[in-house]
Amino acid sequence: MLARPNSTAGVLSAALVLLTYTSSSFVIASGEQTTALRGPSESPDIELLVPMDDARRKIGTDPLSLAAALSEASKYNEDFSHESESHAGDRKLGNGEKRQQRNELREEAHQYSNTVAAEEHCIGSNTRRCGCATVYQSDYRGKKSTTDLGLNCREWTQADDFPGDGLEDGAVCRNPGQSAKRAWCFTDSPDFQWDYCNVKTCEDDGYSGVFNSGTTGVDVNVPGCVDHAMYYEIENDIAAIIESIDDEKDAAHFIGGCVRLVAHDFMDYDQHNETHPYGLDGCLDWNSPNNAGLSTIWNEHSAVHKLHVQKYSHISRGDWWVLIANAVIHLTSVDQALDLKRTFYWGRPERASCPGTADRLPSTESCRQVEGVFLERMGMKWKDAVALLGAHTLGLAHSEFSGHHGSWVPSFRHAKVFDKRYYQELVSRAWTTREAPEDPNLQDWTTGNPESDRPKMMLNTDVCLFYDVDDDVPCCTRTDLFATDGRSRCNTDEAKQCATIGEGHPRHDASKAVRRFLGGATQNDDNSDFYESFEIAWFQATINGMRDLKPLMESC
Repeated sequence: MLARPNSTAGVLSAALVLLTYTSSSFVIASGEQTTALRGPSESPDIELLVPMDDARRKIGTDPLSLAAALSEASKYNEDFSHESESHAGDRKLGNGEKRQQRNELREEAHQYSNTVAAEEHCIGSNTRRCGCATVYQSDYRGKKSTTDLGLNCREWTQADDFPGDGLEDGAVCRNPGQSAKRAWCFTDSPDFQWDYCNVKTCEDDGYSGVFNSGTTGVDVNVPGCVDHAMYYEIENDIAAIIESIDDEKDAAHFIGGCVRLVAHDFMDYDQHNETHPYGLDGCLDWNSPNNAGLSTIWNEHSAVHKLHVQKYSHISRGDWWVLIANAVIHLTSVDQALDLKRTFYWGRPERASCPGTADRLPSTESCRQVEGVFLERMGMKWKDAVALLGAHTLGLAHSEFSGHHGSWVPSFRHAKVFDKRYYQELVSRAWTTREAPEDPNLQDWTTGNPESDRPKMMLNTDVCLFYDVDDDVPCCTRTDLFATDGRSRCNTDEAKQCATIGEGHPRHDASKAVRRFLGGATQNDDNSDFYESFEIAWFQATINGMRDLKPLMESC
């Protein structure tokens, strides 16, 4: 008979019971009382130690415990076992009426067990991640398959005897019939035939939550874990949300908003602030006008918030925001060529409050804002900043939120595609300044018909990447463009040409990046340079200030 060593004393120190695993039943013996918990009739005779706490044989506070019910049922089992000793050939088929009586009483006991256990179940717990202490983790249905000692579980062969106890799930940790004080399993070790499993109790589990009917969450044995299959399952869920939005403008708003949610979180990182560096921690200052509009993407009624709560609540908020942005970018990139899976690392902490972080976000005033945020505080280069600003190709600006109105690309349809069109628009159109529609103190740039209900727009922080507009003198970016009637595309015949940035200029690296992302001097569809640079910049921006992040797992 083998004992599982205690981690400190080297011997089993808790109350143990002897389990005799016979050909027709396994028997838990406690003191002088023997209780049969029938096992598979085809199993060999072996002796096992099963961890069992006598005081916990009761279910809840009801005086009739499962042990008592099964003890009554065992009277029939003992008769059957005795008879089968003389009739080995009947072990699998049973013995007519006695077998039927035994099965009926056994089923009655199990029905009672399941009813009481359901009443004692932790309300709102996610049994795929934790086991409820009040039923000694007998409700645990996760995929954990290794024990406290690191041993592999054996497949259960008693599923028919414990219907509804999850034994049909294979080589996993379970506690059938509440036979132990917590989840356990038989092992494949020749030295230890059973062992407890390190399954979280739901009271300790920080990721349990109430799931709506029809949702089961996902199975994870590591809190916060994201594996390859889950990564793409999330992407499919985001794709379904996008497909459910019929209006193109609303779809563009959602797509762009998912990416900006992440950007506004990582742009508050300050490498020089040792006390509060912040970074991508799932926290925004929602009261700041700098984050206006993002609450339409993330609120308790929004689709991505509900999806997180109902299905992926084990993932931290910061990780979740990155996951949905990655999904959006992959789904909307040309031929889905930009898969950011390699850049995704999980394990970000979750911050509940981050006052003042919105003050670190760039204003739209000038490239000095871009330089201060991306280069000085985030530790990036101009090429990285220009690549990240290329995400403006998605979505649109709303005057009621930012004071600016319009999209960076020609149509809502284009605003749903993640490509290099932002740079093409920047250099190929005649942009002139205008007062922002809702705030005359704000300036941005427009092109085409200024009265259009779908205006095109660039911010100062966009135009200054390629043009030298630091002197605030009104100019037009392309005075060489004319309409078919001969009128200037600049919307004014008196505008001077904006100077392009050349060598020796402090932002020369920015203008070089724009040219590189264009992919050549002529119009083309090659997004490779932009995608490659964006992937690198996105990786750095989303891990800034984070420690102990982990890559995607093969399996959680």
